[in-house]
Amino acid sequence: FSTFRASYPIKLLTPKVHSPYLAAAYIITYGGGMVSGDSVFLSVEIHPNVNLMLLTQGSTKIYKQRPGKMFVNNNILQNGEGLKISEGTRQKLNSFIHKNALLLQLPDPTTCFRDADFTQRQVFTLQDVTSSVIILDWFTCGRMSRGERWDFFKYDSGIDLILSDKLIFRDVVLLKNDNQNNILKKRLEPYECYATLVLYGPKVIPLINFIIEEFNKIVIGKIDKMPELVWSASILNEKQSIINGVVVKVAGITTELVRNFLVKFALKDLKDIIGENLFERAL
Repeated sequence: FSTFRASYPIKLLTPKVHSPYLAAAYIITYGGGMVSGDSVFLSVEIHPNVNLMLLTQGSTKIYKQRPGKMFVNNNILQNGEGLKISEGTRQKLNSFIHKNALLLQLPDPTTCFRDADFTQRQVFTLQDVTSSVIILDWFTCGRMSRGERWDFFKYDSGIDLILSDKLIFRDVVLLKNDNQNNILKKRLEPYECYATLVLYGPKVIPLINFIIEEFNKIVIGKIDKMPELVWSASILNEKQSIINGVVVKVAGITTELVRNFLVKFALKDLKDIIGENLFERAL
């Protein structure tokens, strides 16, 4: 790393890796999560001919939204005066991938606690067609051990993929509950984990081709009950005759089912790029 620094509320750690031209960094939050009012901005640049893997140390917990200003005087609180609602929790990632470089964004899933308000934007800029990227963005329904399922206030996560100066892919997941009824629970159950996986560039073409071939084998027909895991794939390309990327959407009734799908299927050949030890550490 030529530049490597961070400040509260995150810190960065670098494990030793045993693969050539590969660097790895853990993005760690104090207390294992982000509290109401936290605002994180991370800027990443991957120089030519380098592979960089970004990881987290367990799931990113988003704690409940709290008022930004409180008064001791109960009368003021009861009247609602002086209460300032927090802007929630925000996170932004800007990354630039140079020629023949690869960024692997492989965090653990985001878990929003009851009443949490989370907004995230991730921008990935590829210098040219020789740049590559793997982007994993996934989230759970909440703290299932505490009986929380889709009880957060808002989850808003967006991905922009830019090639040179052209936007070639944008995806936004916006989930928002009302104040009375848990409409998310009604709409999203029985699934408890959702994932978006984006692969683009020459270094991940074997993975892209494998996913597309396997998806084309799926036969769509009538089913008696909802499957435990469902997934779909869409080709992401600049020219109709050339496949440069793929977008995969996954939903599972448990987080482990989605994780197993990623490890044993969608990203199983990733170990050839980063090494088996790092692959097991990553996912």
